[in-house]
Amino acid sequence: MLGLGNSLTSAYTPFTLTSVNNLALWLQNGVGLSQATGKVQQWNDSSGNNNHAVQLNEDYRANESDGGLDFEEGEYDHYNLTSSIAIAEKSGFCVAWVMDTETNTNNTLISDSANETIRIQNSAKIRVLTNNPSNLESILHSDNNPYGTAKALFLLNRTAGTEGVFTVFKNGVQITIAPSSGNSTLGDAGENTHGFDFDTIGASNSGGGNFFDGKILEFAFWTKSLSATEIAGVNSYLQVIHGL
Repeated sequence: MLGLGNSLTSAYTPFTLTSVNNLALWLQNGVGLSQATGKVQQWNDSSGNNNHAVQLNEDYRANESDGGLDFEEGEYDHYNLTSSIAIAEKSGFCVAWVMDTETNTNNTLISDSANETIRIQNSAKIRVLTNNPSNLESILHSDNNPYGTAKALFLLNRTAGTEGVFTVFKNGVQITIAPSSGNSTLGDAGENTHGFDFDTIGASNSGGGNFFDGKILEFAFWTKSLSATEIAGVNSYLQVIHGL
């Protein structure tokens, strides 16, 4: 039979978060959690950048839970990155996370200074604070109160350039963000294209307050905006991993 003498093989590489370029940080569920004194001292970065989340002060360490970290707001749990991650002015970015919170107010995901923060303000709002070239704050409001205390996957993407369009997804479905009037502030396209740095997970102002309360089960950050195809791939991958 024709072709039997030439066996053709093709290598199939399954999709993971490293399949998308510019992955700067990946705190992968169930991978690289190092315990000390009964709590997690370090969550290794799975992106290949060795940008681990570390807490040297045992009083501020979270417990491992379901392959992630269970942050206690009252115990000031938070983690510092080995290296700061920077987003320049008019640059895109994307952050995806799986959380299961205990309370739904002022749960900070990432920060550096008080003016460089991404925080879930309450069940209806995400706040994005930027400081390059000047301090600016965006409040992204949804009337459907999507950021409640149930376990869920979220993805926040901002496009690059002067467009600066924010989109948010919950469990793979795009959330409707109110326009920049009323409950949203600077929610329209192009209103916040400023840059920022971050070096802290789970608290604002590098550990100064607004501590996360609940579980962060997975966290990933890209230093570019993701395409629609890439967003779909990330959402699908994390939904399968976390049963969402």
